[in-house]
Amino acid sequence: MSVRLGVLGAGIIAKSFMESAPDVPGLDVAVICDIVEDAARVLAEPHNIPTATDYHTVLANETIEAVYIALPHHLHEHATIAAAEAGKHILLEKPMANSLAEADRMLAAQKRAGVKLMIGFTHRFHSELETAKRLIDAGELGLLTLAVDVMTTGGVIPGWFWQKPRSGGGVLHVNGAHSFDRLRWLMGSEIVEVFAYAQTYDTRKTVEDSAVVALRFANGAMGMTVHNWVTDTELPFKCDLDIHGTEGAIRIDTWNSLEFSNTHHTWRQRRERDEMFQKEITEFVNAIEEDREPCVTGEDGRRSLACVQAAYESARTGKPVRLDN
Repeated sequence: MSVRLGVLGAGIIAKSFMESAPDVPGLDVAVICDIVEDAARVLAEPHNIPTATDYHTVLANETIEAVYIALPHHLHEHATIAAAEAGKHILLEKPMANSLAEADRMLAAQKRAGVKLMIGFTHRFHSELETAKRLIDAGELGLLTLAVDVMTTGGVIPGWFWQKPRSGGGVLHVNGAHSFDRLRWLMGSEIVEVFAYAQTYDTRKTVEDSAVVALRFANGAMGMTVHNWVTDTELPFKCDLDIHGTEGAIRIDTWNSLEFSNTHHTWRQRRERDEMFQKEITEFVNAIEEDREPCVTGEDGRRSLACVQAAYESARTGKPVRLDN
């Protein structure tokens, strides 16, 4: 038996999804839906998949068990609640929502319906990050002391990403969502305090395009996450993460390599190929088939969002903000 899934949204991230989804065992993509019919058709035609322009028709289809939601951020709440009420399992792109109140309503709907809700934090499925997690959990770094995450890039993306009513926020909301999640996951500890600076350098935008956030973790470690997306010029995506401990350190060049060092040796893992999207989708399908929680839950999405919102509050007030975990 295959899990029949509907894709809601046919933008940039849905294209990446469809590059991997057809190769996932046990998954049948039944329909691709987008209000722009041509966008849906571009993704659907290579795989002979039907299209739709109204996702409510997808949710009304009783043969469809699950949906992948890749809509603009301001539509996440309505689509997620509607999908849950229709009894569909949900793989939802990050960021989960534009506010904690939205996230709470989404989680409540999911729990009432008894469906699975997984957030699309693909970084958890990168091979170099999976290796880092194994090393940290095995105690190879000793007591964790510091994590520094840097995500900087440039290039043209859809204009709505930079307009707050639809996007909900800028680089902290889009890329910071990944950073906060991978930091709390790798460190094995919740972020309990943030102090942030945020700035908008491009006057066409109504959200921040640059941010620096200092962090404290519940386990006593410190951290920092840095973000920048100012230019429309295509730039390499710098996505570097250093994690230090009392007995060793890890340096990650995301998408490329990991380097581990301690007092005895240094070695490097270089990535040649990695199907992180396929691994993420496979985990979602397996969670449905095995009737268990996925490894990334709606609560994980909410925790990342709480960090983003706390950073915005800190940048606004100029004061550190504690998180209630």
